[in-house]
Amino acid sequence: MSTIVAVRKGTQACIACDTLATFGSLKQKARYAESPGKLFPFRDMWIGTVGYSVHNTVLASYFDRHPDDVKLDTPAEIFETWRRMHAVLEEEYHLNPRKDSDDAYKTTRMTALIAGPRGIFHVTPARDVESLPRFWAIGSGADYALGAMFALFDGTDDVERIARAGVAAGAEFDDGSDLPVISQIVGLQT
Repeated sequence: MSTIVAVRKGTQACIACDTLATFGSLKQKARYAESPGKLFPFRDMWIGTVGYSVHNTVLASYFDRHPDDVKLDTPAEIFETWRRMHAVLEEEYHLNPRKDSDDAYKTTRMTALIAGPRGIFHVTPARDVESLPRFWAIGSGADYALGAMFALFDGTDDVERIARAGVAAGAEFDDGSDLPVISQIVGLQT
């Protein structure tokens, strides 16, 4: 339950998220949380995950403890980082991969967006990584966010405006997302 988006255009990228946390039917709005965002920084990039709220804490901890093993500049590097990290998540962080799943591979049970100087990337629970040339959204509000960003993308170069509109649409129509929006802009290497 979330809406996280990433937009890339010109010399900038923007990643943005909503601020609602849910625990079953219990909602924790931004005003009740010290740090309501779903994004965290690593080096010169920002990462956001959907799924369990602990994902960001676990990733930040792993990245801090194993910085030499974390490379997030290309899809191949991100895949290898996630692949190496999976064994550590199971062993040291007690990741519980679904044993009753029909998935071909054990999953991390997290979906992530990464925005950094080398672009924006989508990471699936099976560790598939895609470099994104325009924009993408993840979470329960993703469908609404994608529509809003599509409607704005060709009409403006303001990546933050596009990203914030995507999250706002998710918050408006998805019961698992809410305002305010938190966004981060990253300069792209050309």
